[in-house]
Amino acid sequence: MTDGIEDIYFRPILNYPYARWFSEGQFNGKLMTENVRSQMVSIIDEHVAEFSHSFPKIINILNHVKEKQDEFHIMYQTVISVMVFVAQTMTDSMVISKYFVLADKDYDKRFMRGKMAVILNEGFKKLYGFETSSKSKSEWGKLKSVLHYFPEEINLQYHELTSLLEKHSTSSSWWRNDRNVETHLDCGKLYMSRNTELVEGKVMLDFLMLFDALNAVDHFLDNMHSCIHNTLTEQYLNGELKE
Repeated sequence: MTDGIEDIYFRPILNYPYARWFSEGQFNGKLMTENVRSQMVSIIDEHVAEFSHSFPKIINILNHVKEKQDEFHIMYQTVISVMVFVAQTMTDSMVISKYFVLADKDYDKRFMRGKMAVILNEGFKKLYGFETSSKSKSEWGKLKSVLHYFPEEINLQYHELTSLLEKHSTSSSWWRNDRNVETHLDCGKLYMSRNTELVEGKVMLDFLMLFDALNAVDHFLDNMHSCIHNTLTEQYLNGELKE
């Protein structure tokens, strides 16, 4: 029971300033320099490598908890499945923004902007939603069903983030029209959409609206996971768990 006891630790529950991820950035009109472009691609590559490296581990955990249908594992599965969605969507949005930045042909860049609009709209719709009827089925809505397992601190953070996500959901159309023409391949409307003014810096600010919202949720999920870790650690130290 005491073997390796020094390696057992509790994780802190952090009080993140979530509002900082929802502040509205203003485009300053500056063009992206090659140096800025290169730095951005390098940062994206680093983060994508980090996220993709963690996918096998988190998928293995998800597959493991799916095999058990007791109350604890159903709760844990809910949290882990949302973590998978957030990690996958953050990674996909980073990759598509990278190739938007790298595109050096006008049509290529306009094409990539259109595909970014699809991820922006679909990503936020699945994360939180736009219509009241769909919000309970969103990834964020799923977490509400397991909040009673968590301490007041987590519940308060959830409600704070809900308020921020709700405000975000009504801040714009979230590229709904662009998403529709890109997805349904409405050629006439697609041509018009692709040929609207393209401002590279503004497009990247649009991308950050989704990425930052996902980032805020990702940090909240870390706190939820820390609570689960701490509960299991306490049970182990009390001799309630054998492993």
